Amino acid sequence: MNKIFNILEKSLPFVFGFCVLLFFGLVYPHHMHYHEQFQLFLTTPDFFLEIAAKPGGISDYLGMFLTQFFLFSWAGAAITALLIMSLQWLIHTIAHKIRPARAWFALSFIPPIFYWILLCNENFLTGGIVSILVALGAWLAYFYLKNTTTRRLYVMLAIPVIYWLAGGSAFIFTFGCLAVEWLRDESSRGRIMTTGLSILIMGLCLFTAKVILPQYPFARLIYGADFFRFPKTYPSGVWVMWLFCLVVPLSHLMLPAVFKKTRNLALAGIVTLIAVAGPGAYMISINTDTAKEDIMAYDHYVRMQQWDKAIARADRKAPSSPLSVACLNLSLCKSGMMSDYMFRYYQNGPEGLIPTFARDFTLPMVTGEVYYHLGFINTAQRFAFEAMESLPNYWKSGRALKRLAETNLINGQYAVARKYLEILQHTLFYKAWANHVIPYLEDEALIGGHPEWGNLRKHRTKTDFFDSEQEKDMMLGILLQQDLTHYMAYEYLLAYCLLTKDLERFVQYFPLGSELRYERLPYSYQEALLYHWSLSHEDPFRTVPYPISEDVMRNMATYQNLYLNSSNPEEVLKKNHSGTYWYYLHFRK
Repeated sequence: MNKIFNILEKSLPFVFGFCVLLFFGLVYPHHMHYHEQFQLFLTTPDFFLEIAAKPGGISDYLGMFLTQFFLFSWAGAAITALLIMSLQWLIHTIAHKIRPARAWFALSFIPPIFYWILLCNENFLTGGIVSILVALGAWLAYFYLKNTTTRRLYVMLAIPVIYWLAGGSAFIFTFGCLAVEWLRDESSRGRIMTTGLSILIMGLCLFTAKVILPQYPFARLIYGADFFRFPKTYPSGVWVMWLFCLVVPLSHLMLPAVFKKTRNLALAGIVTLIAVAGPGAYMISINTDTAKEDIMAYDHYVRMQQWDKAIARADRKAPSSPLSVACLNLSLCKSGMMSDYMFRYYQNGPEGLIPTFARDFTLPMVTGEVYYHLGFINTAQRFAFEAMESLPNYWKSGRALKRLAETNLINGQYAVARKYLEILQHTLFYKAWANHVIPYLEDEALIGGHPEWGNLRKHRTKTDFFDSEQEKDMMLGILLQQDLTHYMAYEYLLAYCLLTKDLERFVQYFPLGSELRYERLPYSYQEALLYHWSLSHEDPFRTVPYPISEDVMRNMATYQNLYLNSSNPEEVLKKNHSGTYWYYLHFRK
């Protein structure tokens, strides 16, 4: 057992780090992309001074620097794993400095496991763990000072520095050092004086910060670093994390460090490991939000125009949320498959085609992609701007700025486009794209020859109209009438009618696609036209004036027979006909 414990003690930090890497690389990769798209890290002195001008700002700056690499999910997973492994190493090393106790090695995994749980929430930011690492690093440095006067002087001088670097995580350093001083210093007067002065300095730091930065609520100055995306929300998890970072190392003072039998030491270590790992794994599993990860995945595929990956994901598991379905439908349309296959996937009404606008920072970003590719350039521009300005922490978004540069370029607003491109030139991963786009400014021929921007400039709306969430079919109709060869506008218009179950308008709009010249009539159109014709004609299969295939006619005959003669037609038809428009028409709300 001793040999097993020795192996575990040496290998466990690396196994733990590998588990974190696999979790964020395989289970949560699109949470990495989510973090990256809602920040903008600039390599300018002004940006540094702006971020660093508040308590914890340096930690935020370092966190934002690291987060920009989350554009690549495995890089984000590796960085997150290294940060969490560093947290475990610091906790373990500090605990060992306080009192060596090998048996309780597994306790050092409690804070990193807890922070792993916090990171399952997409609104906990990288700057938070950086801030804790700064405070713990300063606490570890304290143990290398042997002279009592030097140690006390270090603590009192370091408190304001760490507070400005790491924000409220300075409490970990302050109370951790004071706890150790109370154990080391035999002089009651010295302990009381050090404690009083340290608490006074911490209080002066908070008071000074409030005087210098009166615009910030006092509670936010206590937290300092942006642990959470919503600055007006102060999650209790942060306080619990700070408490763990203090209690776990100091617990070595109360736990037995020496065992009469070496076997008992190994047994205590293994039992502690099981007691920490079991509940930890369970808490991580119940806090893992796969539904949000699914939406983020579809959004990322649409952002990167990886239409085939979005469709392949839906083939593995059909999406159900409106945002995911909207991304899937856009991917199907861009791949030329929507009119044939959209009803083979779950459809939840028109919200799954063009979601209704909401004033937040996530939905407009996704919906804006649909409007952009349709040619509603001004609407896409408004949604990108709304999404960025709705960010609760008042940061900017690299993804939104890139889209704003594109929409202004397409609209011919070259001065505005240049402004956004010059900002993106000061980033690490958007710089090359911005440099590539700048030559397009004011070069009409170059823009016209671009496969995306030239096409969107051709199809974009050129007349004023009322942007109404309740009349999206009218908006699509106006867009289509400007250019009857705009197949996306045509397919979205007919899809909207099908999803709202408005077959009269579907039949009315159907002839507008005569310019598109399909090789054959798409399946969903065949099913809708044949069904509509059957409502007013006794022998629809012979008299239908549309080119309906024999397979569709046979399927409808079978569907009608089962629908009319089954006691529970929804369940009976689900197996073989759930992918038809008729099933959606009758059984989807």
